[in-house]
Amino acid sequence: MKVPSLAGGWPFGLIAGLMLLPCAAGAQDRNAWLLAACDAQDHATRLQASAPAAGDDQAAAYWLDGRTLRWPGKPADGRYRLYYAEESTLVAARGRRVAGTDGHMVLARAKGPLPAALADRFRFVPAGAELAIGAADARHVPQWLRGQVLLVQEDAAGRVLDSTALQTPGALDELYAAAVDVPDLGATVATGGTRFRLWAPTARSVSVCVHADGASPALAVHDMRRDAETGAWTWQAADDLSGRYYTYLVDVYVRGFGFVRNRVTDPYSISLTTDSRRSYVADLDAPALKPQGWDAAPRPDRVKAQTDMTVYELHVRDFSLGDASVPPAHRGKYLAFTDTDSDGMRHLRALSAAGMTDVHLLPVFDIATIPEAGCATPYVPDAPPDSEVQQAVVMAVAARDCFNWGYDPYHFNAPEGSYASDAADGARRILEFRRMVMALNAVGLRVGMDVVYNHTTTSGQAVTSVLDRIVPGYYQRLDGTGTVERSTCCDNTATEHMMMAKLMVELDRAVGAPLPHRLVPLRPDGPPAARGDGGAQAPRGCRHRARRAADRRGLELRRGGRWRTLRAGVAAVVERHRHRHLQRSHARRVAWRWPGGRRRRAGEGARMAQRAGVRPQCDGGRGPSVR
Repeated sequence: MKVPSLAGGWPFGLIAGLMLLPCAAGAQDRNAWLLAACDAQDHATRLQASAPAAGDDQAAAYWLDGRTLRWPGKPADGRYRLYYAEESTLVAARGRRVAGTDGHMVLARAKGPLPAALADRFRFVPAGAELAIGAADARHVPQWLRGQVLLVQEDAAGRVLDSTALQTPGALDELYAAAVDVPDLGATVATGGTRFRLWAPTARSVSVCVHADGASPALAVHDMRRDAETGAWTWQAADDLSGRYYTYLVDVYVRGFGFVRNRVTDPYSISLTTDSRRSYVADLDAPALKPQGWDAAPRPDRVKAQTDMTVYELHVRDFSLGDASVPPAHRGKYLAFTDTDSDGMRHLRALSAAGMTDVHLLPVFDIATIPEAGCATPYVPDAPPDSEVQQAVVMAVAARDCFNWGYDPYHFNAPEGSYASDAADGARRILEFRRMVMALNAVGLRVGMDVVYNHTTTSGQAVTSVLDRIVPGYYQRLDGTGTVERSTCCDNTATEHMMMAKLMVELDRAVGAPLPHRLVPLRPDGPPAARGDGGAQAPRGCRHRARRAADRRGLELRRGGRWRTLRAGVAAVVERHRHRHLQRSHARRVAWRWPGGRRRRAGEGARMAQRAGVRPQCDGGRGPSVR
């Protein structure tokens, strides 16, 4: 059969093949470029910088939903346009027309009042120009939110009077409302392979880098596919990738920077490698991640009512670091709790026999401010009490200190690596954490933990910023200029936003599962699903959802299969400021508590300890000991 030909007799198939060669070469070059980004020294690469006079130094206007904007303090009868650039090329210099634009929308004055729910959500936003996007333009909004957008006030000749970027959570929550029902964000190992899923609706592209371990170069990089309905990106591997490590490459517009390629770990990480450089792939139900006897080990069943709880607050490192009865390799580690004849464990066993029911762990999630390799313990000299030498010695190594109270979350739902025997091994953290819980359960103590979802340690483009480098400006609570609020002590999170609330409320494979499955919710009688100063940082409705989720999923132990205790996350002891702990001695940590954390009677806990024949001691700040 004769092959059809074009001019000069060239076969059509050959021409088509030659035309595809540049495409194939381009794909290979891109793959090589992405592989290099997987292993680059810097955690971010600026792909294209914003123009110096971009006009987006503030984000003073708000997307209320996908079609309605509000610019506080601006007159309703002004002339407003929304400008878009596919790349970061916008320039909005006052007195001139906007330059570098790929399109604009003429905005009209919004008609009628806002829907009641929307008005209530944004009641904190001051009055101003309320603007509407036309029906024909509304279909472009999802695309525009993935580029550079400016809201501009113009004079009659189209010259810039003022300009601002916009705060986008209102639009993202409406446009991608289906994302709240995505059940498997993170890395999921199941029959048929391994699935990676990340919510990044404003990203231009997302890829996943796969590594054999925490230090070697990437084995491969894979483009992820975006779902337009949810804004989530997915890549499905045909193989079980358990034991591998991964990061994401997220190409996204960042206000004030331009388009950036961020290499970032997974906010739904269940474990990581040293210093949290890479996330860990695992199936938490895999036998290799269960200590011997894990599934059959009984959970203490001694609390019939909240008022029966007696809670001992404990710091993992403090518990054993100064205990000479603990093997040196276990001191300050999860495994110290498995040394059943140590002074510390005999102390807890005696308290349990005297009626104590629960151990409450200070933060054991992944902590940003403890180096997991090469941390330092300062040697404090014997100097006069009023000397400044002690403080100088401690502050000299503060950034590398092995000790921290732990209220600096990096990954909310993965175990802290500095308490594991090998921080480089993602499996070791899970196994040793679970062994700790089993050991505490074995002496009759239930286990709860502190969680701190009301803030992150950093935000923006900082290396320890995770959420804000995936969806810039979404997960953090911003003020009226677009600056991150810090009322919690650190960079506030915005649990009033749909997907931050989801992270807190529906931590399916997070706090409840990877941190072992026998954690116990300590439910307060005050604001639902919150205790301590930080409870006021979470909206009431969100806290109610967390409480209901704990009631549904966290209060029953089912042997065999995964027990999703603390899926609600905050149903443990929530969002406690560190200064409250600094003010307490170890002796005060043994106390009878009413729901809500109120003490039954001053000194009652200490008297209970005396009746048991033990006494809590500060012991140089290193934890309680036995008389």
